[in-house]
Amino acid sequence: MKLSMTVEASAINVRALNMGRIVVDIDGIELASLIDVVCNNGYSLRVVDGSDKQATEATLPPFTALPGICCSTAHITEDDSALLFALSHQYENYGESEWIHYTGSGYLLRLEAWSFPVLRLKRLGLSKACRWLVVTLIRRYATGILHLDAFGELLPGFEVFDW
Repeated sequence: MKLSMTVEASAINVRALNMGRIVVDIDGIELASLIDVVCNNGYSLRVVDGSDKQATEATLPPFTALPGICCSTAHITEDDSALLFALSHQYENYGESEWIHYTGSGYLLRLEAWSFPVLRLKRLGLSKACRWLVVTLIRRYATGILHLDAFGELLPGFEVFDW
């Protein structure tokens, strides 16, 4: 297993156990960020306190947890919204509704359904702003599911459309 992350900790102690397991004692680090890095790489993490009582366990098999982000539909144009609505309501075999879903207040895009989802969105006619949002979220956060919701938060650094 190779796992790399930048850690600013006051002390780190590593001890090897049998069956390929290790014990890592880290002081002065945010536990949530450590769990995120480990789970995003498809590994399991068991966290215990000093008394060896199990406190938290994240043991999902690899690729069962999907990284997703929810943001506002204000990051896409009105034309994008109309197009996503039409695509999500296709009733044919192998239509776009298999990976673009209408939620009632927005859209759920399963980006891992395509090898090159941004290219697919371009071919479908979505705006450059929408595609830039998707490609940036994929590159920064390895997003597998994007939930564009009318009640979602505005993300800093992205274009906002008032429609």
